[in-house]
Amino acid sequence: MKYLLKNLGILMIIAAVVILGVYAMNNFVDNIYLIISLLLLIGGIFAHIILTRQIEE
Repeated sequence: MKYLLKNLGILMIIAAVVILGVYAMNNFVDNIYLIISLLLLIGGIFAHIILTRQIEE
């Protein structure tokens, strides 16, 4: 369980990159995919920093 929590931020960042890749390959008119990937990137960075500090202590 600790291993999954420690890598949760990285998984969120990878999901955001996959969403951006899908957005780049297709011609979507909506910006919702960009907003979702931005939120996942920011949340993933903060989750990685915070969870890494919490688990190591």
